[in-house]
Amino acid sequence: MAKSNETYTEKEQERIDAVNRYQKGERPSKICKSLGRSRVWLRKWIRRYNDSKKSSKTRWFKEESRAPKNVHRKTNLEIEQLVVNVRKSLLEGANEDTKYRCIGAVEIQFRMHELGYSEYETPRLSTIKRIIKRNSLVVQKRKRYIRCKSKKRYTLLNPTKANAVHQMDFVGPRYIKGYGRISSLNLINVVGNKAHI
Repeated sequence: MAKSNETYTEKEQERIDAVNRYQKGERPSKICKSLGRSRVWLRKWIRRYNDSKKSSKTRWFKEESRAPKNVHRKTNLEIEQLVVNVRKSLLEGANEDTKYRCIGAVEIQFRMHELGYSEYETPRLSTIKRIIKRNSLVVQKRKRYIRCKSKKRYTLLNPTKANAVHQMDFVGPRYIKGYGRISSLNLINVVGNKAHI
């Protein structure tokens, strides 16, 4: 059954002992009662032991992975590699096209659409995030900004006159009681910090 000089975990030893007792002719109900296990549990390990004799597997008492053998919705390798390449190009920001772009999942989707991939061919945001994580391309927020600054991706502007440089950003949606949902476009003068909404 199992090699005598090998060390087993407590659960493995329990499985080996239960099958040994069954092979010696002990009643299954008695074995299950003494171990506090179900008949289904005992039948599973007896079946594993019998299958091991046919296939010459000696480690039948080991726990097997419960992960599905076939993943039906696995992302195409070509698409996964494309997501990885797009992410890396956005992180590097080496050319004018990627220099000032964001690097997140939404930006990767947008970039894939630009490259001619349809909505159907482009993975969902959750899938893109999993691909990024699986390929160790996750960047912590603090490190991301340090890296961008150290690579001098962003041109430093030092305006001295009013209306020389403006910053614009969408804010919202916000909800006002009795009115509903609103969004605003804010424009700020960098020198004087005056806002126009």
